[in-house]
Amino acid sequence: MKPAPARNKKGRGALCNLPLLLLIAAIQFLVIYSPTLDRYMVMITSGKPGFPSLLLDGRRGFKLVEDELVPEPRVRCDFGDPRSDVCEMEGSIRIRGSTSEVFVVTPMSGVGNFTGLIKSNSNTTGSEEEGWWVMQPYTRKGEARVMNGIRSVTVRVVPSDAAPACTVRHDVPAVVYSNGGYCGNYYHDFNDNIIPLFITSRHLGGEVQLLVAQKQAWWFHKYREIVDGLTNYHAVDLDADAAGEVRCFRRATVGLRSHKDLSIDPRRAPHNLSMVDFKRFLMWRYALPREHAIRTDDEELQPAGSRRPRLLVITRRSRRRFVNLGEIVALAEEVGFEVTTSDVMSSSSSKKKNNSNNGAAGGGDGDGGQARMAEASALVNSFDAMLAVHGSGLTNLVFLPMNAVVIQVVPLGRMEELAMDEYGVPPRDMNMRYLQYNISAEESTLSEVYPRAHPVLFQWTTSRAGPRQGHLPRQAGR
Repeated sequence: MKPAPARNKKGRGALCNLPLLLLIAAIQFLVIYSPTLDRYMVMITSGKPGFPSLLLDGRRGFKLVEDELVPEPRVRCDFGDPRSDVCEMEGSIRIRGSTSEVFVVTPMSGVGNFTGLIKSNSNTTGSEEEGWWVMQPYTRKGEARVMNGIRSVTVRVVPSDAAPACTVRHDVPAVVYSNGGYCGNYYHDFNDNIIPLFITSRHLGGEVQLLVAQKQAWWFHKYREIVDGLTNYHAVDLDADAAGEVRCFRRATVGLRSHKDLSIDPRRAPHNLSMVDFKRFLMWRYALPREHAIRTDDEELQPAGSRRPRLLVITRRSRRRFVNLGEIVALAEEVGFEVTTSDVMSSSSSKKKNNSNNGAAGGGDGDGGQARMAEASALVNSFDAMLAVHGSGLTNLVFLPMNAVVIQVVPLGRMEELAMDEYGVPPRDMNMRYLQYNISAEESTLSEVYPRAHPVLFQWTTSRAGPRQGHLPRQAGR
């Protein structure tokens, strides 16, 4: 038997190293010529502690992140809504706060997919064809008195070579809006800011960056529990952003969605969010214990010695106030209520005592805003019914438990329709019950100042019924 031929060690080594050589050659080719790998290497070698950055000495070998592939943008705008203008954007979005500009970056090959843009409307100028438009991201569209003071945001559609370079990159979507306008009025804080912000951002589960024009620092302190429940990130003050700072996003919304007064239309909200969802959100954020009011409609189900339903009468110092508060309290107690009168935002409430402050949970002064909001929400949540004259104090109804009763007293001035829109519809949308009492001329203190035939009273009494028997509210001023 012939011995097996001896193997050539040199030849075997060459054959074994050939795959390795091919792999090394492929890697070198990719590093030199592949934009995808360039971006990956820049990403993994920059900003990592303890890892030497290849960009320090190797900029010629790697492309900068700014040269990344720009996707075709998608922009959907709604300029036809009567309450607010909103644009939703996807792609490469760059926002420069110092100039109030939003850049929608397009690849050199196209201009992107745009829907809903129009030539102009009451608050918007420019168009897709012109490559830019101006928006006022506040929810009082059409009200010139307030919109004249809202900071405008210019949206520009620009090719990638004309876009400003990114200085800050965000991995979450942006929401751009104004904190100006009627900020500071309790009703408008909820109606114009908080509820629209809930509609626009709640479905993102906190993974959203707020970019706020005309930001009021005290406002964000006062409503900190609410804001922190909507975003996991500190809200950026666009006006205070450093000159030249350009924040880059893959998605952004300019403007807040608003459906109706102090309420939500679930058919138009992401994930069909409703005012019941909003109420439960507030209960979560303020740790409110009562989701439902007590039931008194079936006496057989009420155990012996159970507590009486509790009525909160919101008081105020202005002309729209109860002048016979004692009679109202006495009658309410006679029919079975445990009654407390309060302006809600004072440090404590007092039974049968008319406190001295404004009827709304308002004000952003000093150290009180956040703590007083927590106390006010807990106070209101402990009641089963609430009575108040038309005004911002009724906004506290958002903290009442479901099944509670809201009673609105409407002053003279043919305000019935307005009162119903602002405070009559929201309770029903939150699974609460609503009653409305319209003041007659005889029940107003104006009847003590003017004769019945005087024009001040005549215009209201000609179309309204006289005072109803058995009702006690009397109102000062109107």
